[in-house]
Amino acid sequence: MTAAASQTSNTSLRQWRVTTAIRVFTLALAIGSVATSGSLSEAAPSLTTIALIASAASALEWGTPTARTRWLPVGEALLVALLLMIIPEQTGLLAYMAVPPVVAGVRFGLVTTANATFVAAMAAVISVVASSDPDTGERLTRAAVWLLAGFGVGALASWQLRSVRDIEAREAPYAAANQLMSQLHQLARRGRLGLDSAQLAVELETSLRSATGAESSAVFVYGADDSVSLLSFHGDAAALFALRDQLAQTSSTLPDVADLPLQSADKLRGNVLLIRSSGWNDEDLTAAREIADDFVIRLDTAVLFDDVRLIATAEERNRLAREMHDGVAQEVVALGYIVDEIETLSNEPETRALAASLRDEISRVVTELRFSIFDLRHHVAEHRLSGALAEYVREVSHGTELRVHLLLDESGPPLPSWTESELLRVAQEAIGNVRKHAQATNLWVSLSTDATGITLRIEDDGVGNAVPRERHWGLQTMTERAERIGAILTISPRRDGGTVVLLCSTDTAPLERTESRDHHRSAR
Repeated sequence: MTAAASQTSNTSLRQWRVTTAIRVFTLALAIGSVATSGSLSEAAPSLTTIALIASAASALEWGTPTARTRWLPVGEALLVALLLMIIPEQTGLLAYMAVPPVVAGVRFGLVTTANATFVAAMAAVISVVASSDPDTGERLTRAAVWLLAGFGVGALASWQLRSVRDIEAREAPYAAANQLMSQLHQLARRGRLGLDSAQLAVELETSLRSATGAESSAVFVYGADDSVSLLSFHGDAAALFALRDQLAQTSSTLPDVADLPLQSADKLRGNVLLIRSSGWNDEDLTAAREIADDFVIRLDTAVLFDDVRLIATAEERNRLAREMHDGVAQEVVALGYIVDEIETLSNEPETRALAASLRDEISRVVTELRFSIFDLRHHVAEHRLSGALAEYVREVSHGTELRVHLLLDESGPPLPSWTESELLRVAQEAIGNVRKHAQATNLWVSLSTDATGITLRIEDDGVGNAVPRERHWGLQTMTERAERIGAILTISPRRDGGTVVLLCSTDTAPLERTESRDHHRSAR
């Protein structure tokens, strides 16, 4: 059951308890009133009948309100009004005529309250007109008092509960999110939470190939914008992507291809392609579907979590950028104004020289802050990693003597959004290091993505000596980002001077770095 459905069920249960309590309390009040007047024995059949009507209405109202149960208070009002206006006068029982309108207000709203009141009033009037008892007019007046009281309380209850329902409707998405995050937190604390979509995809297709003997395989997932991402594959990625498109467009089947849908409870989340030259039989297909079904919930959760993590990361980066711009950046600029004033007021050459030197340093810090803010806000838009890289390089090299040589070739299948994000952050760190430390004249940036993997290469002709330093985490962060997308990062001296930063997916890395990986390819 979803959090929203659970909340609706809890609200309905609370309302049912309230309306049942109203019926029980009013019946008890009527019994007490009749007993006090000494006519309990004469009123016993009427009390029993009203109790049966109330019990039946309460039992039928159990559960979530529907279009049919909306008429229950109206029917209850009709039966009670006919009964109380026909039987010999029992003033104490007339109080129950207020119950159906109140119940309608609590459970269904103002319209049903008005309907129940109107039907009860019409039934009472018709009973009076059809009766020859001269005292029915007085009884009708007393019944009208209770009906008006019931309508007033029911209308008030419907207005109050409508406000409560509006608040619950606004809070429902947050309640659902809170429930999910609580469950994720509990699983994480128990060490049972695996939300690495790439690793899960690798496990899925490895299990499928081991169980079925397939020679090639690929795991595809569908994004919220109907985009298709290749999470993991074994074989020729371009051929597998083309095969998926062919099957999707023609709705055809091939004897050597098994197309397994990754179907969650509400929609199709992706599919797995398995290729086996010997063809497929029903037994193997059934076994493969069982394995895919076992993975689909975990894989779907991991993919959704990746998207949530990207959104949360982007929001946090934007928040940090705002804090830096509105906080430390403004304070540093203010220091620059103070230094300018010192330089203007002082007549001592040494003081003026020191102030000028300090002003230059402040200008440098402001420039670094500006680039840091740009780094934080810069992101990949609409799966255009090449565009994001080109924009970043253009911004970084603007106003400098650094010559940039850019080579971008995205010819392979589309990369998952989290992979593009990690590649951009690695490139930003490497290019930022060149700008700040390399003293380079030339910067070469090349990106290649194709069916065999990903290659990102950033090199410069600067001073070189790019080694990790104590309390500096840039190189370590780049390595961690590369590992997260299934890639290897190497940093080495350039032959003619400078540094080369090379990120390769495990498919395009040097052979000695991938022998232990069984030549398995992950699109992450």
